[in-house]
Amino acid sequence: MATDWSGRKYRVLKSLGENIDMIFGVYQPASDQMQWFLHSHEVDDGGGAIVKILASLGISMPPKAHKSIPPKPGFFGRLAALKLHLRNSQPVNYPWRRPDAAEAPGQAERCFVYYLTSLAHSDQLRACARSQGVGETSLFLASLDKVCRERFLREDSERVWMMPHDFRRSLGIQTQSGNWTAPVSLRLRGEPSTQDIYGQLKSLYGKGILWGSWIYTNFARWLSDDMIRRAYNRLRHRAWFGVYANMSAWQAPQADAHKLAGSWVVSAPPLSAVCPITTGSFTWEGRTGFTMQLHPSLNADRQAAMDLMHAWMADLHRVAGITDGDIQPQCIAMHELQQQAHRVDA
Repeated sequence: MATDWSGRKYRVLKSLGENIDMIFGVYQPASDQMQWFLHSHEVDDGGGAIVKILASLGISMPPKAHKSIPPKPGFFGRLAALKLHLRNSQPVNYPWRRPDAAEAPGQAERCFVYYLTSLAHSDQLRACARSQGVGETSLFLASLDKVCRERFLREDSERVWMMPHDFRRSLGIQTQSGNWTAPVSLRLRGEPSTQDIYGQLKSLYGKGILWGSWIYTNFARWLSDDMIRRAYNRLRHRAWFGVYANMSAWQAPQADAHKLAGSWVVSAPPLSAVCPITTGSFTWEGRTGFTMQLHPSLNADRQAAMDLMHAWMADLHRVAGITDGDIQPQCIAMHELQQQAHRVDA
């Protein structure tokens, strides 16, 4: 069976002081409490982690049944996909703008910001994406890119966003555990519209770029830990502008539907200096939650992270025509989250 060797990469990042934990939160209105969960990316990808977290809450998610498996490209097709992925992943010398935080440079408090969108507003966002003929990923990323480039770049520059993609179906497997992601590098210039992003993604998927990403991800099998460390140090603040992970929409099986009724689930991939802006979205039973983390090297304090989330949501509300309700992001210090969280990878 195919194996994603990126777990080795995350283990090396951990040895360099980066936190490789994926973060998940489950908010239940009845108790007005957020339950936090941590899961090492060395063990599972986001899909595998959320299945285990839901299982710990008594919700058993069956493996996805694939009605069809996309054809695997031939050797030259996979080689072309690899070249495309490498070209799309070329690093950029970003003209970073680092705000003046209260803490010393690089020592800004690590915090986790999230926003829970009401069911009505979640429906409006989905309707907006449909009306524009695009997916929610393109809608969300267009606004995210706008607010991030305005706050973190001194001048116009190309941006490279990493977007993890569940590759299980293409590999023809139903295994939920393990790392089975093929991240796409999306290059944006100027002020791309939602349609620009959607068109680029559709073109990249059509060219089989995920196969190239999968091949590249598994190069870690042949690299020494020292080679991975050198690559990390060379690509700090240059590899990706940020990562946006859309965990898509999930529904509980009918037998377990009552266990998290009316709840929100939020998720976030790990944060590192090679990907200093980390964001995510997750839709549970129609309710969408958004997350954001900023790497300390950006010198962005708690208020800066809160303001950035507010700006992202405000722009989405503007695009979707949402005029009612206050935007109130929530924030928790990372050390507090880690103290409260349950580990599910033990």
